[in-house]
Amino acid sequence: MTELRGGLFTKALSLVIAMLASGVLIWFLNSPVFDVRNVAVHRADSSPPPAVDPASIEAAARRLIGENVFRIDAKAIKRHIQDLPGVADATVQVGVDGRATVTVAYEAPVANWVANGQSYLVNASGEVLAEQFEPKVPLTIEDDSVNPLVPGDVVSVGALIAAHQLQSNLPLLRVIPSHIRYSEGQLTVVDHAGRELDFGDTSQLDAKLVALYAVLEQANRLGERIASVDLRPIERPTYRTVDAPPLASKQNPRTP
Repeated sequence: MTELRGGLFTKALSLVIAMLASGVLIWFLNSPVFDVRNVAVHRADSSPPPAVDPASIEAAARRLIGENVFRIDAKAIKRHIQDLPGVADATVQVGVDGRATVTVAYEAPVANWVANGQSYLVNASGEVLAEQFEPKVPLTIEDDSVNPLVPGDVVSVGALIAAHQLQSNLPLLRVIPSHIRYSEGQLTVVDHAGRELDFGDTSQLDAKLVALYAVLEQANRLGERIASVDLRPIERPTYRTVDAPPLASKQNPRTP
């Protein structure tokens, strides 16, 4: 009988302890004492300054406020923040004291992309980060498209790469790009002397640069001042001089 009573007492004690533990756990999961009351957003030490509107990051982080620290899915919050335009990485840390810290690493803009009269910052993947112009970004591309852009849209990566290549290599030919224009897959550069260089599509840029060098050398030998160069026929590039007559405009045939 003694062993039976001892066993029943042990089971009862275990049941009481389990109920107490469950009660404590329920209290932990529901008590406002363990709700997040403060969220701080910091930039990672190795991160460039944010090109995106910080308000979008802070709005995503504020979702933590009022949530129980033991119920928060930090990985889901992290994924949500990482999906925002301009965010390369993020960490989310939550403490039992009700404080949460979000650390964000931002993507660096590589170009100003001007479309429809508005300038946008874009990253190396062509993603639009923000509606903004940053003079410290060395590359600016003028897009003739009339379609407005919003953060998260993607522009032509091929045009970005080609424009960067031209901006890096043209000075080697003593040609300093003043404007780089992109329209329907075609690239045109206007240089410091006002010369218009039509590169056509973004393919075979190395060959087009060689052809441009040959044209510039020939014009220099002949003492000609170039107004424009058409590099679309790589094998036979053409150019016009500043004193050449204007191109004849096409006239609609008259109907009798």
